[in-house]
Amino acid sequence: MSLKFDKIAGSDEIFKNPEYISDSVIFNSIESARCENNYNMYSDHKNVIILTSKTGHKVWIWTSSSIKDDTDKLIDICRFLCDCKIPRAEIYVKQEVSGNLSDLYALTSLEINYVVKDEFSLAVFICSENADNSVPDNDGDIIRVDKENPKHVRLATDFYRACSSEFGWDKKFERKLNEYLNMELYALVKNGKMIANAAIGGRTDRFIRIKSIAVLKEERRQGYGYKMCKFAINQIEKKELTPILYSHVGNAAAMALWAKAGFKMHDKLYLLKVEDNT
Repeated sequence: MSLKFDKIAGSDEIFKNPEYISDSVIFNSIESARCENNYNMYSDHKNVIILTSKTGHKVWIWTSSSIKDDTDKLIDICRFLCDCKIPRAEIYVKQEVSGNLSDLYALTSLEINYVVKDEFSLAVFICSENADNSVPDNDGDIIRVDKENPKHVRLATDFYRACSSEFGWDKKFERKLNEYLNMELYALVKNGKMIANAAIGGRTDRFIRIKSIAVLKEERRQGYGYKMCKFAINQIEKKELTPILYSHVGNAAAMALWAKAGFKMHDKLYLLKVEDNT
């Protein structure tokens, strides 16, 4: 019998599933979306949660462990995703089901290409409770960026414009700038210039996600990224919550920074990148 996916609200009983609760750190984006209006959530009310953006191409899928070897149920998920007709879909799913899901997706819709590669896998990190979270006392002052302050907006604009090509933001600069200005954004300012920052967002009952740590290219390897990471951890711990983050496993420099800052790998997600051939 095919799975039936209904549109659900953040109060659906599936969010009380003990297995989902234990996985919620992995699917921080689903947890955060429960109180937002920018996403659609679907579920069979028992084993599957599918989160789709109303305006973008990202999809997050939570599945219970019982589904990983259930071909019929995985095919139902694939059919549902194909029916959604999401252009350039980027599907985040647990490592244990990623291989089967991607193969079945290709069979379900022969007009779609998919890619599953290790460089697209994400490591999920949790900050160790025993880490030393003192903030290094090197150059620069840290400020909370206020999007209503024109000076702060100018600092952020100059910073992200300098990084836009590296971040792949050339065609979506204004949208991404506004996205970060609406986060809890902290900036390291030196000689009137933002040289590094930390963005915090994606809150659950237990965790807050560090969205990014960024440093101007010419200011790297001077400890500024480490300083901003420690500062962000401190801000989160003041809320009596646990910092988490996602990082591409192929980014060796970032992986080294997270380890140095006291983060430990918790699990992995795989990203299925789907493109329409038609």
